[in-house]
Amino acid sequence: MATLVSKQPEGQVPDEAAARGIAAARAALANAQRALVGKAPKPAPTSKHVEARVQPKGPAPADAAAPPATARSRRTVADKAKPPAKAKASLAPAGPGVVGIDPHKRTLTATVLDWRGGNLGARAFPVSEEGHRAMEAWALGFGPVGRWGVEGACGLGRHTAAYLAAQGHDVRDVCPNRTNERRRARQGAKSDAEDSLRIAREVLANPGTPAAFKRTDGSAGPDEGTELLGIWHNARRWARNTARVLLNRAESLLYALPEQVRSALPDTPDVHARLHALAKLPEQAGLDAPAELRVRLLRSMAAQVDALDAQEKEATRELARLTKSAGSTLDELCGLSTRSAAELLVQTGDPRRFAGEGSFARFNGTAPLAASSAEGDGEPKRHRLNRGGNRHINAVLHRMAVTQLRCDPQAQQLFQSVRKSGHTKKEAMRVLKRHLSNVVYRRMLADLDRKTVTGSTTPKKGAPNARARAA
Repeated sequence: MATLVSKQPEGQVPDEAAARGIAAARAALANAQRALVGKAPKPAPTSKHVEARVQPKGPAPADAAAPPATARSRRTVADKAKPPAKAKASLAPAGPGVVGIDPHKRTLTATVLDWRGGNLGARAFPVSEEGHRAMEAWALGFGPVGRWGVEGACGLGRHTAAYLAAQGHDVRDVCPNRTNERRRARQGAKSDAEDSLRIAREVLANPGTPAAFKRTDGSAGPDEGTELLGIWHNARRWARNTARVLLNRAESLLYALPEQVRSALPDTPDVHARLHALAKLPEQAGLDAPAELRVRLLRSMAAQVDALDAQEKEATRELARLTKSAGSTLDELCGLSTRSAAELLVQTGDPRRFAGEGSFARFNGTAPLAASSAEGDGEPKRHRLNRGGNRHINAVLHRMAVTQLRCDPQAQQLFQSVRKSGHTKKEAMRVLKRHLSNVVYRRMLADLDRKTVTGSTTPKKGAPNARARAA
């Protein structure tokens, strides 16, 4: 190999020139490694240290001087010092992912997230059996799916949730309010793909999202008894509300009748009784055309109200039969009728899906919310009224508490003890409702355990009834 320096310059000591050349080369190499590799190498030895090691007795040979560091030599040395590049991360998820589904009447949009929250893809499918199969195959093409989140699994997403549950998937019901509140708070975009992405993120971030159809797991699917209870319960409410609307409209027409017709009706504020009396009256002579039209409409309303009353009674009988066949003894509790017990069963579903009495209380809105700040250790914590939760169950518990305050000694004793401790009447009522929430929850669990273990839907003789319930 030819030497780059064949002759020392005149007027310069050979050993000093060699030492300075080595120091310059090592400094250039250190700078190149720092720029290309990104790691700080060991500091290059100074010329003083080099001179201590390189002290030849005689004149140094010509090839002892270090060659000047060229760009090519710096690249070669840096490439050798650079560590091997890491392999790119695989796109396949290391754990099961989640799918968020935004359903509509005719189409649905699904978004797949991996276990870290990465968006793997979004796609729209028709709401049909073929569309559901295509969506399932497309989502599973990205890898295993741990949970499927459907917004409104009991509403627009019912068919999608039922199909996925029949296939054995873990289906979760995502409340529409959570995704809407987050979108409004963040001022994000509004589209089906964005909504399905938020649903998937909600399911991924909250493993405790309730299962679809109010069951203990996502693979159970809808329960036939609960479905029948829900249908008859809604039918009864529809008949009652429709009859109330007709009675309100009939009151204004009754007030506008001529005095000769109004005097023949009973003097009572009950619109239902006056309608029945008007239907039994003979035809009135000498009425003008508007009065005759009002009478004809009122008689038609009376017939509709009677039909709606018959439908409500039929629904009440079916609710009593289904409640008894389900093995529920809630109607034995003081303050709960058959209709209230059926509403509790419909709104609650499987009570085993709750972690305990506190979880059920938070679900129905009887658990107070903490409202404390800057308290020290040992100081009392303040709470405020919980206006959330299932308001249907909350209303049933409120009526139950009002009824027990009139006729139940245990409820009266609890209410008075809370009042004596310094609480107001409203606060004492909240304490009583919280207590009744525990009573209802324990009773539902006891009924379910008896039906599951023994297969019987009626309590054994000698079992404690509602009056001997646990405090």
